[in-house]
Amino acid sequence: MTRSIPFIDFSGEGPLLHFAHANAYPPRCYRQFLELLTPHFHVVAMEQRPLWPDADPAELTDWQLLSEDMIRLFDEQGWRQVIGVGHSMGAVAMMRTAVTRPDLFRALVMVEPVFLLPALLEMAAAHPDAAYQLPLVQSALRRRRQFESREYAFERWRRKSVFARWSDESLQDYVNYALIPDAENSGFRLAYPREWEARIYALPPQWVWDVLPQVAQPTLGIRGAETDTIAPEAWQLWQEKQPQAQFVEMADAGHMLLMERPSAAAQIILDVMRDA
Repeated sequence: MTRSIPFIDFSGEGPLLHFAHANAYPPRCYRQFLELLTPHFHVVAMEQRPLWPDADPAELTDWQLLSEDMIRLFDEQGWRQVIGVGHSMGAVAMMRTAVTRPDLFRALVMVEPVFLLPALLEMAAAHPDAAYQLPLVQSALRRRRQFESREYAFERWRRKSVFARWSDESLQDYVNYALIPDAENSGFRLAYPREWEARIYALPPQWVWDVLPQVAQPTLGIRGAETDTIAPEAWQLWQEKQPQAQFVEMADAGHMLLMERPSAAAQIILDVMRDA
């Protein structure tokens, strides 16, 4: 693809901060969290490949592609020595970018990166076809993609346990920005195709533990105490692989802590990164 990499400018005052979003969550879904950063940083956020028109999930054979896209965006915009904040998939792509091109980032915040234990990664590598049978992948493929109205979507999602810790305001942002008008049918559809979501879940990056010790930038790692993504053993391994980093575990929070506790998460980042 030759088009320029799309990004959203949330504006703000201060040094440039780039935010990298998670799988299935477009950048504007993080509005509450990101707006808490704009008094201190000029916030921008790449729209990653699954949000591009006509992007084909078959293009992705390794998450390294997401890093290559990020590098291209930074080169197109002339961004250098940026503060990077990434969530989940976005944190992993950002980490790879920071190692490949250390001139692009001066500090990193990795929130709930997808750091699966080595044994799980070995199993995924040994049985790639079986990955599509994993519950997370099957759930993504079954995800409802069309809704008659945003009001209906809000009421449906409000009852789901995955959103139990989200405030109504956070959930409304998700409804507003995860759904877009459906040009072919009346109503709305998912902005982030479920086929892309499943493809990304089915191909966990094998290189994370090899790349992690190569990170040279000051790093803040954040984990939700009730996460279902970073196992306690992986949290410990991360600290062993990156002993120079700072680490914070947030109580009463899970993998989606930036939506569950946006004010607390933003304050942790500001306390550490304001003078970065």
